[in-house]
Amino acid sequence: MKSFGKSLSVIDLLAVSIVFYAFVLLPTVLIQGQFQTQAEPSPAEKVVVKTNIVAGSSLISNIIHDLAGGKLEIRTLIPPGVCPGHYDIKPSDIKALANSKALFIHDYQANFQNVKGAIEAAENPDLIIVAINVTGNWMVPSVQAEAVTRIAQLLGEIDPENATYYQERATDRAQAILAKGEEVKRRLADSGVEGVKVLCAEMQQGFVRWAGFIITATFGRPEDLTPAQVQELINKASEAGVALVIDNLQSGATTLGAAISAESDIKAIPVTISNFPGGLANTETWEKAIDKNVDLLLAALHEWREKYG
Repeated sequence: MKSFGKSLSVIDLLAVSIVFYAFVLLPTVLIQGQFQTQAEPSPAEKVVVKTNIVAGSSLISNIIHDLAGGKLEIRTLIPPGVCPGHYDIKPSDIKALANSKALFIHDYQANFQNVKGAIEAAENPDLIIVAINVTGNWMVPSVQAEAVTRIAQLLGEIDPENATYYQERATDRAQAILAKGEEVKRRLADSGVEGVKVLCAEMQQGFVRWAGFIITATFGRPEDLTPAQVQELINKASEAGVALVIDNLQSGATTLGAAISAESDIKAIPVTISNFPGGLANTETWEKAIDKNVDLLLAALHEWREKYG
């Protein structure tokens, strides 16, 4: 009996162990394993959180897009086809600012009421305001290249982890811009632009002068010109024998070229070009925008030569 009792205790212990493992330990291990599998997504399921950046213009957003290589989420505040200072901010713009880390703007935009109002309405105390102080017309290749270098530096300051990446891409991008500029300049020279006299919108004079035209006079927003000012421009155009009247797309629907053509017998061709990528159809990049501007200018110059040259 003693031997039987001792053997029975071993069997009972073994049975208890099996029951404990089957009904307590094994379910616990399975549950933990399932939880860990659910908590650790596969590489394909992992989502990279991108920094939200709002850009004051398509010129800025275009550059950031080129430099970021998908590392940042970018939104353009001011549409490219309108005057930056006259755009009516929308609720969606304010929401974007409220959820963004930084707002990159041209330094002149810091004084625009629409931009200041949007920042105030967003109520985002952590929003970093970055004013870019690159002067000149950004459609000019050398200015565009300078802006690329400057923006890369500023991106690195708010995102130090990727600063080297931005700088490397900026170096390549600036070289590509300058090479494109040389290509466009040769095209303009081959078309005989040098020495052609024009009237030009103030906002386009930097680009038009770089292109090789001689600017006889500049003008502001056509809708703001008085009849006396328009007549003075007509007189200057007539005396100089200008070939083109070059308007700026973002200055509004009223164009000086059309007004002069309707009110005088000046032998000049009106043409409107853009200061921002995306302002005209199929010009979403800087390269496409500069090519489109040159296409329009050369087409107008060809028309002038056919009619009056």
